[in-house]
Amino acid sequence: MPVSNIRTKIRQEFERHRYVSKLPTIDVLLFNSHQEYQETLNYWKQLTHVLKYFRSEEDKTAALPKNFIQGFLEVLTAEYRPFSQPPNALLTPPRAVIERS
Repeated sequence: MPVSNIRTKIRQEFERHRYVSKLPTIDVLLFNSHQEYQETLNYWKQLTHVLKYFRSEEDKTAALPKNFIQGFLEVLTAEYRPFSQPPNALLTPPRAVIERS
């Protein structure tokens, strides 16, 4: 990913809060931005955490759900996949392990 894209995204995050004028809110925003910066520098954030800022640019259909329940149900239905094998087949060890015993 080019550095220019990262700089543009950081600038967009700052511009999003451009018209905030209350000092306590500005303090919280500054604290949170410093925390994000430190976590990124210390490698406490993994690649997926950093790339979440760029998801809306890559996937045009990516958007936050309208409410919690809608988002919960979308994830629940997307992750539900019935077993392709019977459950006992998943628990039996491979033949190589049985033969060595």
